[in-house]
Amino acid sequence: MCGISGVFLKPGEILEMSVLKKMSQVLADRGPDAEGIYFPDPGRSSYGLVHRRLKIIDLSDQANQPMIGPSGQTRIVYNGEIYNFRELKIELEKSGYSFRTQSDTEVILVGFEAWGTEVFKRLNGIFAFGLLDERSAQPKLFLVRDSMGVKPLFYVEQAGRFAFGSTLKPLMQLDWIDRRIESQTLFHFLQFSHIPSPRSIFRQIRQVSPGGWLQWHEGKLSEDHYFNLISILPIQSLESRKMSPAAEEDFWLRKLEESLLQSVDQQRVSDVPVGCFLSGGIDSSLIASAYAQVERRKISTFSIAFREKEYDESTYAREVARTLGTDHHEWIVTPREMRDLIPQLGDVLDQPFADPSILPTLLLMKFARQKVTVGFSGDGGDELFFGYDYHQILYRISALRRVPQWVRGPFFQSMEGLSRGLNQIHSSNRLQQMVKFSEMMQFEDEADLFQYFVGMVGPLRADRVAQLLVDHQGSSRWACFRDWLVELDAAKVPMPWENKIAYVFMKTFMVDTVLTKTDRASMTYGLEARVPFLNRNMLELASQIPFHLKYKKGVKKYLLRELLRKKFPPSIYARKKQGFGVPLAMWLRGELRYLLDEYLGEDRLRREGILYPQAVRNLVKAHLDGKANHSHLLWSLISFQLWKEKYL
Repeated sequence: MCGISGVFLKPGEILEMSVLKKMSQVLADRGPDAEGIYFPDPGRSSYGLVHRRLKIIDLSDQANQPMIGPSGQTRIVYNGEIYNFRELKIELEKSGYSFRTQSDTEVILVGFEAWGTEVFKRLNGIFAFGLLDERSAQPKLFLVRDSMGVKPLFYVEQAGRFAFGSTLKPLMQLDWIDRRIESQTLFHFLQFSHIPSPRSIFRQIRQVSPGGWLQWHEGKLSEDHYFNLISILPIQSLESRKMSPAAEEDFWLRKLEESLLQSVDQQRVSDVPVGCFLSGGIDSSLIASAYAQVERRKISTFSIAFREKEYDESTYAREVARTLGTDHHEWIVTPREMRDLIPQLGDVLDQPFADPSILPTLLLMKFARQKVTVGFSGDGGDELFFGYDYHQILYRISALRRVPQWVRGPFFQSMEGLSRGLNQIHSSNRLQQMVKFSEMMQFEDEADLFQYFVGMVGPLRADRVAQLLVDHQGSSRWACFRDWLVELDAAKVPMPWENKIAYVFMKTFMVDTVLTKTDRASMTYGLEARVPFLNRNMLELASQIPFHLKYKKGVKKYLLRELLRKKFPPSIYARKKQGFGVPLAMWLRGELRYLLDEYLGEDRLRREGILYPQAVRNLVKAHLDGKANHSHLLWSLISFQLWKEKYL
């Protein structure tokens, strides 16, 4: 993995080398091994490229970037890995092209000169890159992001200028960037604990969409895509429809095992040590099993342990490691070690992000980096195989979508009032859940419904979230999920409800929370995280597996569990999903209460003028008094304040 950035000023403007150096410096964590800058004509040029390298494949200096193509007129800054680069290289060599390095970077460049933009859809991997083509009178810049959004890529177009970066940090080194916050985006951050792509926290800065590419040429920006998730989700295989239920299940179980082995085998390509992050859950255990099988030597696995049993999964991780015979490494961390990371979050996160599990994730990445430079992650397994509790709830309430809101709304409004009143008399988690469920069931449309499930955790309706903001007009009336649902409707592809659920989660929560968390945490320590479940062959397979083998008789991820059953004892395959949690509600009432006073105090909020002091005070009081669990929303507010203190 690496860090990339670049700047293109207006014709006639002169770019300073010092600006490129600053952009490079803030990307050093992502690429600690080498620095490269392309500045075609210092003192006269209006554009330049920056690269920070983490060496993974071809460790020689010849593979450093920005790399130049065979024509001498194309260059690339690239972050990621192309898993099929050797196959593409052989094909290009047969066409007469030669190569100077053993890197996947050069294959992208040569492929572009041979096939043009068609090369983008031929790349199987995780990547974000900027490719400069100077073969015409005016240079063209192409920005390309991998199909599932594993690697981040931000850009800004403003007053005839253009810039891009792996994160927001290099863009914030430019004095012409508009740093105004979009209040609507801040509202959605408070709802979802992440910034919903393709937006960023800043008004003018956007993200390249997964599977998308941009072209900047002669001061104009155009956008296209080489991959669209809609194209694979409706696929249903005909191969198993005439089989008996037992034969069908066995058929897909074999397909699943073969595909997972193929994915891990493709992704283990590396010239540096590789290991596995291991929680003892379904996804990480299957990845570790597949890696041990294809590697045929003792592999390294890494996990962290907690003394608090309700948050500790280390017993399961150790059992998986013993079963596979891995070289297992375990770090017992304390709550204090996690809490000590909080002041550092402003350095780790380039825009507000409030999933508290980033704290243990950071510790895991730091621990693994002592032994390996690449680690396999189980990210994507829940999204592809229907693994979340919210998946199950959305599927079960499908029938309620067809009940008119004018019938459904008043009924659940009455239930909400009753539950809220009882909670005031005697607060309990069950009553708080009833309040939230009753509010959710008053949804106006599908977009409104999805926001509750991908969004915040806590008994506070969207319009009440908006009231926390001084500038909140219209926020609660706009549903960011409507963009994705409109896209589905425009595609005119029949899609069952369960596929629609999967689509929305993959386009939102997976990209903006799951993958963002893994990327920022791993790259903080110069560690590359790979995601075999999101390999191209796994995406295609998951789209073909019948839904009744993903969710069967109330069992989520049924087929994955059956594969796990083949390889591990009952203590592993029969356990409930746990997740990478922290006792946030308790901490905010105890050791972290000082954060509420320091960052959400009335005087400070009144002085800053972004958050409404009275509304925040009521929220804090309800949480501290035990009347509600507002821990996730309070953590979002604290995370925003920590970010703002660092960057604004």
